[in-house]
Amino acid sequence: MNENVNYNNDESTQFNEPFISIILPVYNEEKSIKNVIHRIPDTLNYEVIIVDDGSTDKTIQYVKEIKNSNIKILKYAKNQGYGAALLSGLKYARGDIIITLDSDGQHNPEEIPNLIKPILNNEVNIVIGSIYKGNNNYNYPLYRRIGEFIIRVIIWIVFYQEIDNNQSGYRAFKKSKKHIFYDIKRKGMGFTTEFLFTAYSNKLKVKEVPISVKARVHGSSKVKNNQVLRGVCGSIIRYFRKKF
Repeated sequence: MNENVNYNNDESTQFNEPFISIILPVYNEEKSIKNVIHRIPDTLNYEVIIVDDGSTDKTIQYVKEIKNSNIKILKYAKNQGYGAALLSGLKYARGDIIITLDSDGQHNPEEIPNLIKPILNNEVNIVIGSIYKGNNNYNYPLYRRIGEFIIRVIIWIVFYQEIDNNQSGYRAFKKSKKHIFYDIKRKGMGFTTEFLFTAYSNKLKVKEVPISVKARVHGSSKVKNNQVLRGVCGSIIRYFRKKF
């Protein structure tokens, strides 16, 4: 993996704490990535870690055109998977709070302040952005709702915890807890399930907060249902092997 840092000559603006690391895994998102970065609130004290998972389009070229000294680029020559990209970004993250969100424009970066509020208030260790909380007009696919319901039941049976939008990629957590996730083995979409299993196994407090989700405008989803199913099942099997 190659590392590159893109700087400009603008003077840095002074902010108050906390410092936030925003991890954006990207794979051929040239039409959306600039808009996502530009929508990050400039009131935040942050860095952006772009993890390019083997893009073959102009995604990174467009990122480098952005005049923002807080952008760091990590690049894989070949596609490694969603989980692998997040784990790479996680190891480089310097922020007191770490944010992950999708780079396809469906998540709303303007909602980051609401996402991190429970952490700033010392209520929880992890916050998950939930499409099911509050009002949301996004047409969430039925097969994903069914999948999340099954995982929700498993989490309740095993940990006695409730989480509805358990496959959400919009999350925030404390830097002090990031080392706990280094042992995650699922490098694809199964990362999201194993992330929660790992959090609950370590007695971390998790809370869902409302987020708005938009339909994808450009391109198509890179998620393959059979890969998600294998990843989720693998995460569940690995957890029970470790526990028993």
